[in-house]
Amino acid sequence: MEVRLYITEGDIEDHHVFREKLSLSGLSWRQTDLEDADAVIILAGLWGTMKERIMDDVKRALKLSKPIITVRPYGLENVPVELEKVSSEIVGWNPHCIGEAIEDAVNPEERNQT
Repeated sequence: MEVRLYITEGDIEDHHVFREKLSLSGLSWRQTDLEDADAVIILAGLWGTMKERIMDDVKRALKLSKPIITVRPYGLENVPVELEKVSSEIVGWNPHCIGEAIEDAVNPEERNQT
């Protein structure tokens, strides 16, 4: 199954690194717009420069009942409280963990059966 993802974009290295890590996760995925996405990926490293845009994306995702997966800033453990409150999952940069978090968020019924 191919998962459709909306990924916050920005001019930081984290965005490129995340896409590389996602390609190593074993997950079949493609990027799409937020309305068509199965899940929304928020790169918390963009928070400092794109807080308003990220919050707009979060509000749209919540309105559309999309799961939100927040990726911690590279090398840090904490994410902004605003993102922590709305995230279905919060992950670091391990490709396996990223793929698993997306699968769990997209298929919550399978997660509850294990």
